[in-house]
Amino acid sequence: MLNLFELENRVTSAMQAARVPGAALAIVHDHKLVYARGFGVTSIEDGGMPVTPGTIFRIGSTSKPLTTTAIMRLVAAGTLELDTPIDEILPDLELSVPGAVKAVTLRKLLSHMAALPTAAEHYGSREAAGLRQGVYSDIAGYPLIAPVGKIWSYSNPGINLAGYIAERVSGQPFTQLMQELVFDPLNMKRTTFDPTIAMTYPLAQSHTLNADGNLEVDHHYADNTMHYPSGFVMSTVLDLANFAMMHLSGGSFDGQPILAPELVAEMHTPQVRFPSINDDGYGLTFSSYNYKGVRLVGHGGRISSFASSFEMVPETGTAVIILANNAALWGPHEGELTHFILDGLLDLPAEVPALPTIEPNRALWEGYVGTYVGANSGAADIVRESDTLSLVWQGQTLSLNAIRPDLYVAQMPDGKTMPVSFTMEGETAAEYVNILIESGYLLSLERLDTDPNFQPNPRSWEQYTGTYENPLTKLIIRLDGDQMIVSSPLFQNAELPAKAVDATRFIFPVGLLTFESPDCVRLGAAIRFTRIPPT
Repeated sequence: MLNLFELENRVTSAMQAARVPGAALAIVHDHKLVYARGFGVTSIEDGGMPVTPGTIFRIGSTSKPLTTTAIMRLVAAGTLELDTPIDEILPDLELSVPGAVKAVTLRKLLSHMAALPTAAEHYGSREAAGLRQGVYSDIAGYPLIAPVGKIWSYSNPGINLAGYIAERVSGQPFTQLMQELVFDPLNMKRTTFDPTIAMTYPLAQSHTLNADGNLEVDHHYADNTMHYPSGFVMSTVLDLANFAMMHLSGGSFDGQPILAPELVAEMHTPQVRFPSINDDGYGLTFSSYNYKGVRLVGHGGRISSFASSFEMVPETGTAVIILANNAALWGPHEGELTHFILDGLLDLPAEVPALPTIEPNRALWEGYVGTYVGANSGAADIVRESDTLSLVWQGQTLSLNAIRPDLYVAQMPDGKTMPVSFTMEGETAAEYVNILIESGYLLSLERLDTDPNFQPNPRSWEQYTGTYENPLTKLIIRLDGDQMIVSSPLFQNAELPAKAVDATRFIFPVGLLTFESPDCVRLGAAIRFTRIPPT
């Protein structure tokens, strides 16, 4: 049984530990709303207002399943088809790789298999035309990170493109389409994309830590219509509970059919299987993973400093929705609270049995050894010492134990495990290492081929030192003797060492930095930073 007194104590303790001014929580069980409460305040300025279940928060990428629900309603109406190449809908669109658009379908876009990069921009056009302009300017020019359909790679542009396709075939602006197909039918009265509407209701403010480590309100409110489909919904836990109840009830809400049960099931069913002992994976903008023997389906989100968590257990008609207005330190608490609620509601076991290990095929290990980097982010090394295979990840060397012939787990210092698999190129060398870094998020890192004869020249790196910025964040690059050091608010200002790959590329725990010039550096495939001139 769920102990509400203990739950509320845990929420307030977690907020204090993570310096979260305001949060809201809703619980659905047996297809009904059974709990909803707000905690804390909307803002630390002027006393703020108490957060209630009706307070609006930004929900970031939890927007994606809302967008897909609208698209699936168009599929049900026969207006769209999941497996039709999108060039039949957008014959005037070409991607950066000629002909690649012919391999892209809505199914690949909605399951993150279309090879588009992660890219996100919080600020941009506020006009309805911004979505179309973003597709034909930005998305059309993004480098593809792999052949279409080869690897899973989380992509905001992919969902934005899917949203524009829905706009194009319906002949309606995307926001109007969402209002008519999702928000109105589900009685989501306070859910909107429009900040000028959101501000007429109680609205949580984004909070960040300043240079002195003090909490302050971020008065730059993100708005960019190009990214509306992937991450710009503003909503409440009560409205999202309605959305959950529809998905938990086979597509019906308040006695009215919204979406056919088979289309709801298709959204929930993994289209892509992740390296996992329990066949975890990703459906159509829903992650799917096993927790203590029950199947969870959901999505999380981050935008500015807002955090959202939306998790459902379809088998029991259960959902947990958590919104917060300072995400910097909130992540672990969010998952712990969700699991505490599910443990109590569903009477789940306290402990999970340890995974049994098997004897690995060491003949394959030399093909695994190497350096790998992500097209969007991430870097890792696979190393072998005698009879031990290890993953070097974010400054830690983690031993790998085989639990299936094709699946290993990295042993974390806290006792948790992280599944790891390899995508082979022929029979001799791994092309990718695949790391399930958290439930619902797979990182596929590609082997980085380097020149073994390259000799670093630290004296030439002085030209790269300085501060670089983009609309989201900044990078600070300095030298400490012969060591390049990279820091950024993106990774809590930790100072991370970077290793030269060649004269212009440097690998560090967050990924690969490529200096296109002394004044422009790229992280991964598409995240660019421009040097700030010294004052």
